[in-house]
Parts: sequence; structure tokens; C-alpha cells
Amino acid sequence: MRLKHITFTGVDARTDIERLKKIQECWPLAEFGVLTSYHWYENGNRYINPQFLCNLWGQRLNLALHVCGRAASDAADGYWYRLCKHLNYCLGLFKRVQLNIANRADIPYRLASTPYNHTEVIIQQRGIHDIEFYERSKWVNTSILLDASGGQGINTPIEILKCDGKVGYAGGINAENVADKLRYLFENVRHGEFWIDMESGVRTDDWLDLDKVERVLRICDEVIKKYKED
Repeated sequence: MRLKHITFTGVDARTDIERLKKIQECWPLAEFGVLTSYHWYENGNRYINPQFLCNLWGQRLNLALHVCGRAASDAADGYWYRLCKHLNYCLGLFKRVQLNIANRADIPYRLASTPYNHTEVIIQQRGIHDIEFYERSKWVNTSILLDASGGQGINTPIEILKCDGKVGYAGGINAENVADKLRYLFENVRHGEFWIDMESGVRTDDWLDLDKVERVLRICDEVIKKYKED
């Protein structure tokens, strides 16, 4: 199946880790994104204290680290220690790292000279227009997340990036529209692999709402079953 992840971004200080583990046992495609930046303490509940990452050791969760702001640019150059002195030791927690960088023009060149080993690096783009950027990104273990809303959680139409690589789709996904969006992707992604990512759509009062997460996963289950049968 070409659907590889159903990502819920914004694990926070109130998130029940034991419940996350149970959710993942039921839905192996579930992935949980952890947001951080230099100024995490100014950015709301969804940004977590980097020192909290040590609490995730040994939990066997599918985790992705989402790095924002100047920290993402520094991370692209390998300077993880500037974000948190403990982060270098915690990178092994994450199967994927997303770098949310505004100026992405030279990112493939910078990543190519950084020892990322087998870590998949995700670069966020607003649209499919910069195909040349995508072609350059294939030099390293890079995937593209398309989010026309730029991380604002605004429901935006899906544009399919026609390529053989791995592409993520985001933009206002929630329980009310995830079935339609997932069906559209199954019917229109003809090459490569894909995933979906949501953040605002699974939060209540800016805290990650695991009831909403489970509702989304149950809906996705029904869509997936249909396309597996077909």
C-alpha cells in the first residue's frame, strides 16, 4: 500500500504516552510529530520542551521530529546541539525529521554534506510549482510535505505532485474531511508513496486531543479497507 503514515503533529506536555502506545498498537500507520524550536516556550502548547524528549526513550513509538524557525536552518547544517544539549542523544528516537525552513533554495546542498545516516528528512513546501527543488532533494534521503496553508491548518485543495518519491499532504485535515481527502489521494497518486499530516484538526484548546486522533484513524480504516479490497 502506498499510504505510509497518518501523522498527528504536536505531542505536548499533557499527552498520555501510554495511550499513544495503545493507539499505535491498534493503528500501525499512526505517526506522532513532536514540534520544537529555539523559542518553544513562546509558541503555545503544541511546542514541547526539548528536554522532554528523554521521556520518550524505550516507548517504541513512531515519532517524527518537526523543527521550526532558526533551529531548523541550523539543524540542516548539523548543529543540533544549539537547540538542546540533550538532542544529539535523542535523535535516535525519530525515524523522520521535518525541517520547516522558509528559504529552502540551498537545502539539498546543505543536507548532502550533513551526516543524516538513514534518517528521512522532510522539507515542507507550499505547492508543487518548484519541481526543480524536488529533483535536487532526491540527492539525499528527502521527502516533501505539501501544505498550501504553510502550517496554518487552513483547509486547502490537494495538488498531486507527480513523482516517484514520497510525498506528504497537509492543510486543514480533520475528522470531517479526512475520508474525502484520503479517497482523493488513493485515486490520484499514481506513483511513489504518500502520507497525510494533521495538527490543528486534532487539537482542543490547543492540546492534542487523542479522542479526535482515534476518530480520524477509525475513519481512515474504513477508507483503507475499501481500497485494499479494490
